[in-house]
Amino acid sequence: MTVSVGILEDVHMTHSTRTGGLTEIGELLKVTRQRAFTLAQRRDFPEPIATSRAGRVWDLGEVEQWSNNWDRTNKGGRPRKPPAN
Repeated sequence: MTVSVGILEDVHMTHSTRTGGLTEIGELLKVTRQRAFTLAQRRDFPEPIATSRAGRVWDLGEVEQWSNNWDRTNKGGRPRKPPAN
């Protein structure tokens, strides 16, 4: 569920929810901002809790929980070519 930024500020002040954008997600997961953007597009990644003109905002606690099951060994990308004979 996405809410307006005004409501997010009220939630942040009353519930002390840690929120952040792609930069903060990158810092939390120790990846680049570009990699955080790619991860945020995954189907299993938490939904943003708000959208502002500056971008999407996530609950960093949810992102941290998601990262506990994230398989970092799968780097993706193109498979390596087999060695030439």
